[in-house]
Amino acid sequence: MCQNGGYPAPDWNELGSAFRVIFFPHPEIVARSETDVPVNVPVNERQQWVVNRLGAGKEIKAADLARQCHVAEKTAKRDISVLKKQGIIEFVGPPKTGVCLLKD
Repeated sequence: MCQNGGYPAPDWNELGSAFRVIFFPHPEIVARSETDVPVNVPVNERQQWVVNRLGAGKEIKAADLARQCHVAEKTAKRDISVLKKQGIIEFVGPPKTGVCLLKD
């Protein structure tokens, strides 16, 4: 039924006595979403605060961002993750003691 609508076939993974089915989006949606995102996506105020702190040579942690902006630490981690995905910052070092740096 899905293939009639142009959807790719799902993946089936056996997990012992259970299985996992992975459904994929329609190819038109994937192609459209890749072209709809502008190259210079603006950052939000929290993300700008992170960039400014790193630019001033200060270390930043998700807990610092959460405290400064009065948001959950999970939200702060998402903001930092977005900056990494956009290539604005990078994480260097081991997970517990590493630091975020501005990319050149």
